[in-house]
Amino acid sequence: MLVAQITDFHVGRIIETDNGPIDLFDRLKETVEHLINLNPQPDLVIVSGDISNHGNMEDYERAKNLLDTMSLPYYVMPGNHDSRESLRTLFQSDGYLPTEGEFLQYTIEQHPLRLIMLDSLEAGEHHGMICGERLRWLNDRLSEDSERPTLVFMHHPPAKLHLPYQDSMRCFNGEKLVKIIARHSQILGVACGHTHRDSVANWAKTILFVTPSATFSYGLEMHPVEDINPRFEPACIRLFHWTNDTGLVSHLSFVGTYPNGLTEGVPTPATN
Repeated sequence: MLVAQITDFHVGRIIETDNGPIDLFDRLKETVEHLINLNPQPDLVIVSGDISNHGNMEDYERAKNLLDTMSLPYYVMPGNHDSRESLRTLFQSDGYLPTEGEFLQYTIEQHPLRLIMLDSLEAGEHHGMICGERLRWLNDRLSEDSERPTLVFMHHPPAKLHLPYQDSMRCFNGEKLVKIIARHSQILGVACGHTHRDSVANWAKTILFVTPSATFSYGLEMHPVEDINPRFEPACIRLFHWTNDTGLVSHLSFVGTYPNGLTEGVPTPATN
C-alpha cells in the first residue's frame, strides 16, 4: 500500500518576496501536478490540515476543485487555520466525514493499513489540543482492532521537536496522548504537519513523522525567536509505503526539478 500525505496549503495567502508576490494556490498547483505524475500512483492521499489560510469557503472551493483533478481518493482533516463548519459543508458529500458530533475524526478501513484521522484543532488557537472526548474516541478505535497495522494522522505534532517557535504551538496535551499511543503496539507511526519543516522523532514507542508544507517552508530555527519568515524551499509530499515483508518505509518527494541540486530561497532571475 502506498499513502501520500500533503499538508499546510494555506490557500488564500499571498506572500511578498524580493522577486514579487507568490500566491500559495499556484504553489499548490505544482504539488498536485507532482502527485498526478508520481509513478507508482498512491492508493490514497491524506490532506492533514491548513487547507485554507483564512477558513473561508471560496478558498476551500478552489482547493477542492484542484484536488479533484488528481482522480485519486483523498481525505481531509482540520488544521489550526481551518473551519470545521466549512470543511463539513464542502466535503461532506464525499462520504467519509462524520455527520454528527463536533470533531472531524474518523477511520479509513478498506485498505491493508488502517488509517485513523485525529482532530487536534483547538478553535481560535494556533496550538492543538486533544480533549478527553477525543482521547477516549482514539482509545476506543485503537482497541477495536489491535492486530491490524495502523497509521495515525493529526495536524499538530504532540511532542517537542527542538524548534522553540513551532514547539510553542504544538498539541499541548501530548503527555496524555502518549499514554494511549504507547499502549497500542499496532501503531506503526503518527504523522503530522503544522511546522512547515521535516522532522522525525522517536515518540510513544513508535515514530513521529512531521511532514513539510506543500507550498512553503519556515527556516530551521533551533533557538528561540520572536517570529519566523517564509522560505521557498522545495515543497514536499511524504510517502508511506507498507508491505508485509518490509513493514513501513517513508520517503519525502520534492516538488519540482532541480538539475543543480536543492537550493534555498526564491531563485534570482538570470542576468546577461
